[in-house]
Amino acid sequence: MQEKNYEFKRKWFQYLGYTPHRGQLALHFPKKTTARFHVFVCGRRFGKTWASAMEATYVASQPNKRIWVVGMSYKKARLIFREIWQRMVVGHPEDVVRSSEKDMYIKFKWGTTVEGMSADNPSSLVGEGLDLLVIDEVAKMNKKIWDMYLSPTVAGRKGEVIFITTPEGRNWIYDLYKLGDVDDIWHNYSSPSWLNEHEFPLGMEDPALIERRRNMSSALFGQEFGAEFSVFEGKVWDFNRELDTGSFPYNPNLPTYCSIDFGFRMPAVLFIQTELIDGQEHIRIFDSILHKKDIKTEDLIKMIKTKGYPVISYYGDPAGSNVQGQSGAGDMEIFRRSGIRVMATRDRESRNIVSSVAYARGFFASADDTRRIHVDSKCLDVIQDFEEYRYPESESGKPIKEEPIKDGYHDHGNDAFRYFITNRFPMKNREMKRIQR
Repeated sequence: MQEKNYEFKRKWFQYLGYTPHRGQLALHFPKKTTARFHVFVCGRRFGKTWASAMEATYVASQPNKRIWVVGMSYKKARLIFREIWQRMVVGHPEDVVRSSEKDMYIKFKWGTTVEGMSADNPSSLVGEGLDLLVIDEVAKMNKKIWDMYLSPTVAGRKGEVIFITTPEGRNWIYDLYKLGDVDDIWHNYSSPSWLNEHEFPLGMEDPALIERRRNMSSALFGQEFGAEFSVFEGKVWDFNRELDTGSFPYNPNLPTYCSIDFGFRMPAVLFIQTELIDGQEHIRIFDSILHKKDIKTEDLIKMIKTKGYPVISYYGDPAGSNVQGQSGAGDMEIFRRSGIRVMATRDRESRNIVSSVAYARGFFASADDTRRIHVDSKCLDVIQDFEEYRYPESESGKPIKEEPIKDGYHDHGNDAFRYFITNRFPMKNREMKRIQR
């Protein structure tokens, strides 16, 4: 990316009918022209996939170039590859020697090739002599994939690399990002979502972002949409005993739920109701079964039924389907035999502790200061669990571990709470629908 080529790049984008927004301009026309490695950290709906695809088309328009676009899966890689295909293959058969949309491969008559690759299959990431490597959502990728497989591909021809991602804490991408402050061959740039005026014409005050702030903690909103390297450290929940506790007894007029963390040594059960306030469901925790040791699943069922609450849905840990050695059945199956069907969200993001905890944080205090968790003052065990739930201490501004501490006592009730959140308010539905560019 030399400055002398920028005028041709502008004309190429005009030819494609592509008008970058002000955030994307920094990706395409970086001031640091000496850089080979570009770490672009962007908020969601920034248009990073679109921008990286357009950058790839520019390089692909030049002779004898070799380009890879790499995603966390073939499906993700295809998002970038499809944009290149639409701009450079569809309607231009005379320019193509060989191509396959299914196999994600294009060879142009001027000797340039474009391939789509998946980080899910590291053994396929073997090659060399790349002129451009685009890696999408790289923060979700294991560092060794870059170190062992991808880094060597650009060494021989001193190719350029575009790392493009939404941040996920201060992991190894944060380290690469900081290289842009001290190394001439590294370039860093971060951009919040609201610089994309196509998606958010009103900037930070766009209704779509206002809605996100209502449903996310400040730290999570800063990470997901502000492109900030948020550090989740100290107390996990923004729980305030004075603000979040009071008289919230069982109300027969509200729907009742039961959420369960299975386990013989110390199971945990929360009884929860929801109440619609100002268009949002608020969560009322009014009873629990906590801090009781060595409880058999059958006995736990009896304790739940003895409460007598008209539960409309039971939620739990997907691991409860695992078969137990003694009984030959998992916890969920034992519950089912007793007449209780326990539902469990099984998608990858919900089962990931780091992401699901970060998501649940927004229900305590969202970015717009809405507090949606209310605990009855009599539930002292719940209050204690919420207050004692902690992240590990940090070293040099980086968390030792991004997961909360599992102390074998306070974590179980918090796990039961997390299962309620991810089941009742599925994480897969939290993403905003894509707006037409």
